[in-house]
Amino acid sequence: MRHLPIAALILCAAGLSVASPASAQQMPGGGAPAVEVVSVQQHAVRNRQEFNGRIEATEKVEIRARVEGYLGPLQYEEGSRVKQGDLLFVIEKDRYQADLKEAEANLASAKAEARLATTSYERARKLVARKAVAQSQLDDATANLQKAKAAVQAQEASVSLAQLNLDYTDIKAPIDGRIGKASFSKGAYVSPSSGSLALLVAQDPIDVTWPVPSRQYTELVKGGAKKESVRVKLLLPDGTEYGPDGTILYAEPSANESTNTITVRASFPNPDLLLVDQQLVTVIIENRKGEPRITVPQASLQIDQQGAYVMVVDKDSKAEIRRIETGEQIGKDIVVTKGLAEGDRVITVGQQNVQPGMTVSAHESKGAEGQQ
Repeated sequence: MRHLPIAALILCAAGLSVASPASAQQMPGGGAPAVEVVSVQQHAVRNRQEFNGRIEATEKVEIRARVEGYLGPLQYEEGSRVKQGDLLFVIEKDRYQADLKEAEANLASAKAEARLATTSYERARKLVARKAVAQSQLDDATANLQKAKAAVQAQEASVSLAQLNLDYTDIKAPIDGRIGKASFSKGAYVSPSSGSLALLVAQDPIDVTWPVPSRQYTELVKGGAKKESVRVKLLLPDGTEYGPDGTILYAEPSANESTNTITVRASFPNPDLLLVDQQLVTVIIENRKGEPRITVPQASLQIDQQGAYVMVVDKDSKAEIRRIETGEQIGKDIVVTKGLAEGDRVITVGQQNVQPGMTVSAHESKGAEGQQ
């Protein structure tokens, strides 16, 4: 029974489309019962599998303050899309502008001291060369010059830091994405320890992840499955199919210890922002090229305590039971993995009036429809 599709099991439980050979009745008057049959053929069937997936943003950034101060007016519309470099928040600038001016003044003073030290050094060097002063005076001038140069470097660093802090008062978007509600309003005092000011989420493109059982993953790898050979599609929570196909990126290099599954990740274009971070979806994996498979109409499938079977009409127009194993459901057809061969005539209509060994009057009906 483990080979039966869910639809067939439901029919069995409801007592529909399920007949036992023992229940078949001879036609009144002893005439051969009329049945409709289809000749079994192979059709190009795309293997299709469904998984429970979750949407994941490619990037999520918590916007934080890097300097402290009072917030100015909000610079973006909450819930809107922003571009990298767009201004989001402004922190009061007065203090940091003053710090920059002070640092620039200190730098100017240090440079003046360095120029004086350079002049003193050159004078001492010439005098020592003429032996007009002691070597110790040149040594002092050399030390003073080195100190003056170091002071200039220190003040340059202070200017850079002051400029950096001033720049940090403009908080800009580090990535393209959609930004949510601001955690603080105008006039709030914020600092690096204040936490997230807002969450910025990259949504186009966006990823979807889904777990594949380890055994199934192993079978796929052994079977030579490649990401280029399959299509990845999504079913949205309302049951509709998402438009663009996705592209498989990779499978995680390690399995989940608790579920023994391998997580696979794919990327989808999301220009309309229809896919939202952490949303649950159904992932559909389908072969790009169909594989030749035998299919029969679901109407021909019957089930008893021994499992699934169909009634087949042989070359002598006699009915016989053919035990089968089934695969996936393809529209109104069922894939048969074992028990039938091309050319077999399977009864689709009238099997309730037939029992094994009975001569029947068979007429061809529309064949099983395979998906191309």
